[in-house]
Amino acid sequence: MARPSVPVADSFTSVRRVGPTQQVREQLVAAIQSGEYAPGSALPSERVLCETFGVSRVSVREAIAGLESTGLIRVEHGRGAFVRESATNAYIGPFVKYLEMHRDQLIDLLKVRGALDELAAVEASSAITAKGRRELQKAADAFKDCVEVEPHDFKRLADLDIAFHLTIPSLTGGDLLTQLLGELNGIFRESRLITLARPGQLEQSVTEHQAIVDAILAGDADGARRAVAIHLEGVRTWLVGLSVGGDQAK
Repeated sequence: MARPSVPVADSFTSVRRVGPTQQVREQLVAAIQSGEYAPGSALPSERVLCETFGVSRVSVREAIAGLESTGLIRVEHGRGAFVRESATNAYIGPFVKYLEMHRDQLIDLLKVRGALDELAAVEASSAITAKGRRELQKAADAFKDCVEVEPHDFKRLADLDIAFHLTIPSLTGGDLLTQLLGELNGIFRESRLITLARPGQLEQSVTEHQAIVDAILAGDADGARRAVAIHLEGVRTWLVGLSVGGDQAK
């Protein structure tokens, strides 16, 4: 049975430069973000996308595969590609049962992580070197750049978020804080996939990361501690208020 025709987004333009797969993916993401393809709706067929962008099926298939791997779309064999109803839902399912069983422990662990993160920021603000300054800003910029270029690649964003937070204790000159926070951040990796998918969270994290960086680079220990506390308070509030059914507290 022939698939129904799906309209082509007005924003699509023919791809004529190098890197066609990346350009196709970026245009598809932009069309989804702008609402031209709403959650639950189908994307045009491979044939139509090839004709519209002026690229090969290989480029289109690689672009679609890339979007599927980030959780932005789902591919149903024989039916086509569809925009996911919710980016958060792509990650919340596997974590729900774990959250049901370990919510209280996670909240307690977050308190410990928060105390250690604040201590690391305070120590870093007085111990940071010129090299450390560059590394800290580089870690913050890496997360920010990914937000701007691949805002739906939550797995990579989670890794970059963890890398940023672990850069801070690495600047203190000791290994214990880095080791402890490495273990704690690993425990919270799955929850990061959900929190980062919340509307507005990526931009908020970029802003709060930079506030932490600015305070540390200024040697403002109290400011660094407060910036970290503010950043993690949002996570704690979310964890306390998240319903097991998947609805999140406002």
